[in-house]
Amino acid sequence: MAVGLTAVAAMVLTACGGGDSGDGDNGPTASATNADGSDQSLSAAFNAATIGFVNKSDKTGGTLNLVASGDCDAWDPANTYYGWCWNMQRLFTRTLVGYSSIPGANNVKIEPDLATGLGEHNADFTEWTYKLKTGVKWEDGTPVTSKQVKYGLQRVFATDLFSNGPSSYYLCLLSKCDAEGTPAYAGPYKDKTGGLDSITTPDDNTISFKLSTSTPDFDYLMAMPASAPVPLTENGTNVGSKYTLKPLSNGPYKFASYTPEQKISWVRNDQYDVATDKIRKPMVDKINLTISTNADDNDKQLQAGTADAQADGGVQAAFQTNIINNPDLKKNADNPVSSYVRYFSVFPSVIPDVHCRRAIFYAINKVDLQRARGGTYGGDIAHTMAQPTVPGHDPKANPYPPGPDNTGDLAKAKDELKQCGKPNGFATKMAYVNAGKGPAVFTAAQSALARVGIKLGAAVHAQSGYYGGYIGKPETVKSVGIGMAQAGWGSDYPTGGGFWTSIVASYAPPGGGNYTQIKDKKIDDLLAQASKTTGKHEDLFKELDARVMELAVDLPFIYDKTLYYRNPRLTNVRNNMALGSYYDFVNIGVSDGK
Repeated sequence: MAVGLTAVAAMVLTACGGGDSGDGDNGPTASATNADGSDQSLSAAFNAATIGFVNKSDKTGGTLNLVASGDCDAWDPANTYYGWCWNMQRLFTRTLVGYSSIPGANNVKIEPDLATGLGEHNADFTEWTYKLKTGVKWEDGTPVTSKQVKYGLQRVFATDLFSNGPSSYYLCLLSKCDAEGTPAYAGPYKDKTGGLDSITTPDDNTISFKLSTSTPDFDYLMAMPASAPVPLTENGTNVGSKYTLKPLSNGPYKFASYTPEQKISWVRNDQYDVATDKIRKPMVDKINLTISTNADDNDKQLQAGTADAQADGGVQAAFQTNIINNPDLKKNADNPVSSYVRYFSVFPSVIPDVHCRRAIFYAINKVDLQRARGGTYGGDIAHTMAQPTVPGHDPKANPYPPGPDNTGDLAKAKDELKQCGKPNGFATKMAYVNAGKGPAVFTAAQSALARVGIKLGAAVHAQSGYYGGYIGKPETVKSVGIGMAQAGWGSDYPTGGGFWTSIVASYAPPGGGNYTQIKDKKIDDLLAQASKTTGKHEDLFKELDARVMELAVDLPFIYDKTLYYRNPRLTNVRNNMALGSYYDFVNIGVSDGK
């Protein structure tokens, strides 16, 4: 799952490596570690929301006021891939399977949501069946049916309309694909023949799947927003690419108003029955999300108490300093570890010579990049793509050693430049979101590469279309001359396949994560081998990581952490470790009822 770039945002990880002096204590004070957690109620304390509910309460009513530095990539469940947007989907979207709401860093447990239980499967995990609960309704009062779950999945195949989402998991699993990975089925808008034969709905409460290959992780796929039901008529004039403007709700909140890139309001869905839902316990009556690219101004609202939390990530440098040094602020902050890695995509289509790309890897100054991300509160220095919670992470691996102090090996970088025929360096551009920490990361990279003659220019874009509509479009990358792009990635679900598939599989579209268009048989074979059986497959994924690093297309620099701030008036606050470590907004209340 992609991570927003205007703020420090995350999903489930542990931290290691060098630090940035001067940040002070960043260890949890509510607990020695981010433990398994429980439904215990905790008073305000630093990192309390990582292990329990802060200010647990049954009080309902009032309004939750959120801010964000950019809009979602999409509110359509078929077309979203930002981690924070998956977290926000819980307000209005239900799937067959969902993630538990019990706190704790190790809790990434799945449980039934729309379904009565987890999927029933055959011995080789190629056939799966789910039974839907009765009594679940859309906001217009009509029932949610199995045919609508099927239709929602069929929409994922309309990749000409929906290029942002995790389609790579579904296309060749539910349809026959050619040698290039193109499915025979083209989605419901182009194919009017009746849809996917691999999905059957014998009645309104039963859905069955026949998969093209063994998939032990299928329950996790059914927890993704892309697997959510969509009415066959969608929502009036909001059909196809316009469905994102007002998706119909079967969750506790429904869209009241939406002005793209500005503001969204959700209100209670009076057709929602909490008795059908063990995951959500909605407390407030209304949720407002105000979008502003001025991240420092968002922080000022948080500190003033006019905003309750930031939906798309953590705080910026100035407010971070205030929090660290003020005990009254720090007790209302959390700094969970995540599963995200911050990295640069380095594009072979613009920098074709591997030695030129490797020069970048050696010349980069990871200490300055860590500082730009917030020091040790922003994460720890990374040398592999797989961060420590991903199966196959190798803590000893360092294929491009950036010198003993992690500031770069300039001699090695210059040698690589000679080998690529550019001894004096070359010019290229870096894509990034021109808000939050993006500019600081760009400046740090620009200064580091200039030491060996690599001149880095800027190519900026808004957050909402950055991945799928900018660095995920190969023609744009080439025409703009984007040699590097800031990116962040975390596991779609807690397995090796859940981390790697969308960013390295040959059949994964560039708009959905494989930005540099990796097409490598060894990588595909390792993914296929790991996907067919249960287990962590540590050795397979360690080998896969080494192969990705050898290609010099993804340059990791930080295993991400996030410093979040919560308004003291909030109740039932917990970090949702399964979905980005953002606060679990669907279950948060307010103590003053306002």
